[in-house]
Amino acid sequence: MASEKVTLKKALGFWWLFAIGVGAVVGDGVFTLTGYGVASAGPSMVLVYILVGLSQIFLMVSFGELVVWHPTSGGPEVWVRKLVGWDWGATSSLLFSIGWILAGGSTGLAIGAYTHNFLVHLGFHLQPADLWITLLAVGWLTLFAWLNVRGVDVAARTQFILVLFLVGSVVAYAAAVTPHVAAANYRPFMPNGLAGSFSAVPVAVYAFMGASTVLFASEEARDPVDVARVLLWSSITFVTVYTWALFAAVGTVPHGEVEKFLESLYVTSANRVYGPVFANVLNAAAWTAAATCLLMGTIYQPPRDLYNLARSGYGVPSWMGELHRRYRTPFRNIWLVWGLAVILVLWGQAAGQTMIYQLLSYEVVWVWCVSWVLTLRAAFAFRSRCAEEAAALPWKVPLWPLTPLVGAVGIGLCLCALFQDLNRSYGLRVTLVFFIVSVALVFLVRQFVTLIKPKEPVAEEI
Repeated sequence: MASEKVTLKKALGFWWLFAIGVGAVVGDGVFTLTGYGVASAGPSMVLVYILVGLSQIFLMVSFGELVVWHPTSGGPEVWVRKLVGWDWGATSSLLFSIGWILAGGSTGLAIGAYTHNFLVHLGFHLQPADLWITLLAVGWLTLFAWLNVRGVDVAARTQFILVLFLVGSVVAYAAAVTPHVAAANYRPFMPNGLAGSFSAVPVAVYAFMGASTVLFASEEARDPVDVARVLLWSSITFVTVYTWALFAAVGTVPHGEVEKFLESLYVTSANRVYGPVFANVLNAAAWTAAATCLLMGTIYQPPRDLYNLARSGYGVPSWMGELHRRYRTPFRNIWLVWGLAVILVLWGQAAGQTMIYQLLSYEVVWVWCVSWVLTLRAAFAFRSRCAEEAAALPWKVPLWPLTPLVGAVGIGLCLCALFQDLNRSYGLRVTLVFFIVSVALVFLVRQFVTLIKPKEPVAEEI
């Protein structure tokens, strides 16, 4: 069949991959959820950002050898399947996809709220606000889906332009506001003690995670080594830029006046220092951060994962393995994911934005941590079982095995902090329900994979 000859387009060079890595960092976490973290950790949130950022850099770099060894649109599915086992291969990639779909709900609500706030600042008071936030969220999701259908080069070019504006805006904010930092705003450094600071760890992880999305772009990369390089340099870029910006924001807004969810900490800071015009620039940056997550995160990654599953012989509908004949994109998968994200936006709006937003955000952290653990296991297995191949790769993980070990410790601390914060914020009952649901989700995904994997999977050649 002619459709079987269509392949993904190798259109992504270093800078477009870099834009995916930087832009896929969950930007609404940086601009929206960070206020919640600062309310808990106080000024020590800056230290939390630094430590979590370093652990994320080590973690992302740990995946570099795998992507150079076997570039694929399925990300960890292929590596975990070959090195750990069939049942866990698709589990690792599907959990990552579930994370992005869930983020489509939380980030979709965020971009709707950012757009509504921006229009209000311009004098357009759209009521009822909840309805307009929902409509705006669905509208942006639809546009981003259409761009992805039109081609990976179209979506990536748009992503690159957005990331340039995002990084430029945040750097300009940090440079302009840093001279106004008041030392008094950094006292007390830990107003809620070590427990309050530790509880903010998952907030920082949610803010920084997402760079590993670029793993799913390796089959569309012109050179897979660029993906490994991007894992390093995109991580360094966003950790440095966002930590600098947080330092400036915390230093200009007293801890007791930080809004948890209603307004971005950076917008509050910019408004206090330079007024509403500068604050609107930060509102635009917050919108851009959410847009880049949706464009090349939610709408980009899960469709590639589903395409890989269909192509690899899993028992999913055959149309999931089809590409658009002209644009060479998994267009049906893109619209499927769009529909799921829209449903989550509607559900989040009906259930109450604030609590649903945080629980969705933390569920994303959970499923991605499990996916990362499986991918790290594959990375260690690759070094032990494929030593000669690893030695011959044109790119190697630096400081092995320290690098993946630091990443693993970071994952463990994040999960501990996540459940501690849920207990502090919502009580033991909500925490236990969240834990049971989260573990059950992993179990159900693995059971689903056992049902859809090939009946007699061929032994993998390593």
